[in-house]
Amino acid sequence: MTCHRKTIGLLLALTLAAAGSLFAAEPVRVGVVEFEEKNDIGLQNAGVIIAEWVVTEVKRTGLYDVEERLFLEEVLEEQNLMLSGVIDAEQVPQIGEIYGVDAILTGSVMKIGDEISLTGRIINVRTAEVLKTASVRAASLADLETEATILAANLSDIDRAEWEIREDLARREDPRLEVGGGLSYGFDNMDYGGVGVSVSLRYNSRWVLGWIDGTPLGGLKGVEFGAMVNPIPFVGFGGAFGMVFDNLLDYAESSYALFGVVGRPRYNMELGILLGFATGGTIWTDTDEVKGIDPYFDFPGNYAVWFGWRVQDNLTVQAKFIGTSLGNLEDQLPVGYGFPTTDYEFLTNRLSIMALYSYAISTGWGGR
Repeated sequence: MTCHRKTIGLLLALTLAAAGSLFAAEPVRVGVVEFEEKNDIGLQNAGVIIAEWVVTEVKRTGLYDVEERLFLEEVLEEQNLMLSGVIDAEQVPQIGEIYGVDAILTGSVMKIGDEISLTGRIINVRTAEVLKTASVRAASLADLETEATILAANLSDIDRAEWEIREDLARREDPRLEVGGGLSYGFDNMDYGGVGVSVSLRYNSRWVLGWIDGTPLGGLKGVEFGAMVNPIPFVGFGGAFGMVFDNLLDYAESSYALFGVVGRPRYNMELGILLGFATGGTIWTDTDEVKGIDPYFDFPGNYAVWFGWRVQDNLTVQAKFIGTSLGNLEDQLPVGYGFPTTDYEFLTNRLSIMALYSYAISTGWGGR
C-alpha cells in the first residue's frame, strides 16, 4: 500500500512538473533576415519590404518572439555576415550566438513568367536544421503584400483558409465612420417621378450600426434615422424612423417606422431588410392641408431593403430601396374632395445608389 502511494505521489509530482515547464516555456525567439531577390520583380528593395511585411504578420500571430528585422540587420553588418536570404550552415550558429535568437526566418523572391514566387523558411540556429518552410505565388505586384502575409501565417502554423477567416473577422470588427452620397430616383402612385441627390452618414462596428440617410434634393425628398444593436457579432436587430416629402405635386408627406435585421456575412458585404408601418402624415388639397392623418398599419406596407459591397477597404457602394404607404384616406379628407386614386392610398418609392467613403476609427464604444 505504501509503495502504491509513493508511486502515485511520484507520478503526480512528475505531471505537475511537466505542466509547470509547459506553461513556463517561452516562445521561440526568431530573427528575420531580408529576403533574397533572385531576379528583378519590379519592386525596389523588394527583399527588405517583404521581410517587413512578414515581420508584421508573424508578430500578429503571437507564435514567436520576433526580433525586428532592421535591428538584426545592423548586428549582422557589424559582424560582416551576409544579410540576404542566402545563409549557409556556418553562419546560422553565429547569428544565434550574436543576437540570442533560437531561429532565423528568411527566404527568397523571384519572378516566374507573370507571377511572383515567394519562399520562406525558419532555421534552427543551433543545428542549422530547416524547421518550417512555405511558399506562395502572387499574380502581380498588387497581390504581393497579401501573399507575403499569407506566407508568414503559413510559417506560423496557420493555413490559407484559416488566415482568410481571421482576416475577414478582423476587418469586420474595425469601427468605421462612413460618409457618402449619390443619385436617387423617386416615384409615387400618381405616375410622377424624378431624380434626386441622396447623402448618408453611418457608424459601423462589430456591435453597433447607426445611420442618417436623406434625399435633400429632388422631387421626392426624405430623411431616415436608424440604429441597430448586434446581440451576436455582425448580425443586428433594430429599427428606423423616416419621413417622405412628395414635392412632385406638392401633394403629401408621410412618416414611417421600420423594424428588421442587418447582417454582414463577410467583411465586404452588408444586407439589410426592415419592415413596418406608416405613423401618420399630411395631405395637401386644392384649398387646404389636412394634418394629422392617422397611422396606417398595413404591415408591411412600408419597407427598406439595401445591399452594400465594399469594393475597396475605404470605399463601399450601396443600393437602397425604400417604399412607403399611407392609406385609409377616404374618411379623413374633405367631403367631395376627389383623390387621384380610387384606393385612397398614397405610395412612394425611392431607389438610391451611393458611394460611401469610410474612415477607420478607434474608440472605446462599439468596437473591439
